[in-house]
Amino acid sequence: MTTSTELTAEDDDAIGPGRLIGEYRVEGKLGQGGMGTVFSAIHPVIAKQAAIKVLHPQLSVDREAVERFVQEARAVNQIGHPNIVDIFAFGTLPDGRSYFVMEWLRGQSLRERMSTSAIAAHGPIAIGEALLMLETVTVALEAAHDKGIVHRDLKPDNVFLVEVKGDRPTVKLLDFGIAKLTGADSALSQRTQTGNMMGTPAYMSPEQARGYAVDHHTDIYALGAVMFEILTGEHVFPADNSADMIAKHLYEPPRSARAQNPAVPVVLDALITKLLAKEAAERPTLAEARATMRLARQQVDATAFAVTSTYGTTPTSPQTAQGPTSTAFPSTSWRRSKLLVVGGLGALGALGLGVAIYLGLQGPPAGMVEGLPMPSLPPTAAPTPTPDPKPTPDPTPTPAAVGELGSATLPTPTSTPPTPTPPPTKPAKPTKPTNPTNPTKPTKPTKPT
Repeated sequence: MTTSTELTAEDDDAIGPGRLIGEYRVEGKLGQGGMGTVFSAIHPVIAKQAAIKVLHPQLSVDREAVERFVQEARAVNQIGHPNIVDIFAFGTLPDGRSYFVMEWLRGQSLRERMSTSAIAAHGPIAIGEALLMLETVTVALEAAHDKGIVHRDLKPDNVFLVEVKGDRPTVKLLDFGIAKLTGADSALSQRTQTGNMMGTPAYMSPEQARGYAVDHHTDIYALGAVMFEILTGEHVFPADNSADMIAKHLYEPPRSARAQNPAVPVVLDALITKLLAKEAAERPTLAEARATMRLARQQVDATAFAVTSTYGTTPTSPQTAQGPTSTAFPSTSWRRSKLLVVGGLGALGALGLGVAIYLGLQGPPAGMVEGLPMPSLPPTAAPTPTPDPKPTPDPTPTPAAVGELGSATLPTPTSTPPTPTPPPTKPAKPTKPTNPTNPTKPTKPTKPT
């Protein structure tokens, strides 16, 4: 059996598909970091997928590295938050290397999402989307700080975006390998790694760069550096080497994110400046940062809504939303006028329907057949004689106007019609004609032309 002191870096390649580590069977290699190599694995009985992180061979003889590896697993389980990767098993390989088993995540890191290839394939990360991710990161960090744990290495590589079908990705915070237990008395929490500072220079707080004791304010500073980078695509303090970058963290004021990306809201630009304050006590709390991010996201969403209303489509990101400020689609006042017209037509239709129903109940007016005027027919016989005859009504009634109610016949209009109707004749008394040679009947009313 090979002892731990005889292990070399090539031994990682010996862990291939089919190799059993604990209760899990290795399927392949997922990636490699500063502390160890990560493999995909599956439980042979229940088919549960998992990821196994194996400590590098050269670190297995370093007591401090082994202690830090164990501390990562312990810290994650102490926090127990859904936005922090879960570690549920720990063990040692036959060659002495430590490993732990954690949940298997499908997706990509924030670093991969910010890569040039990802931007070319999916477009840049929209400001609103970036803020949602960072708000979740603040929640995970708060959970760690509540347990007295400082991450100390917050960066895009340690923020994982888990794929969720039909929904936005779930954010998971990874790699608590150099996390500090603020209440611990162990020498590990105060020592540096082989003479170097703990952390990544691009996101390192001034107190962390100086090797001072750190607390949760260090993670808040790193959050500002990550926010600047995700919104601008650049480091807040670009430099050719780590030493120059650390010097800028110590002495130079941070650049304006809005100067690099004009789409960044003013309130968000001011927040980044506060997060990157040189003095730890001057930085806002995570709750204050999250509240400001929500406010900025509402402003961005309002702007995106205005752009959508103007152009009819939602841009990939506010940075690409350009064009004339005039409204291309109908204005609000025009739409309001249209609604009034439609409402008026509806009211008129209802009124007409009511009139039609009323007319159907009352019957058509005199001289109307199914709503159409009909001329009066001449009488077929002489009027019936009466002891006291009275003038008969006009035998030619004028048709009632369409839309009038009732069945009474209106009198003849005073204006002269195109073809005047002779006035009605007074009926004669029922007597025989005096001239037997000309037995004429009573004169019939003239048929209207």
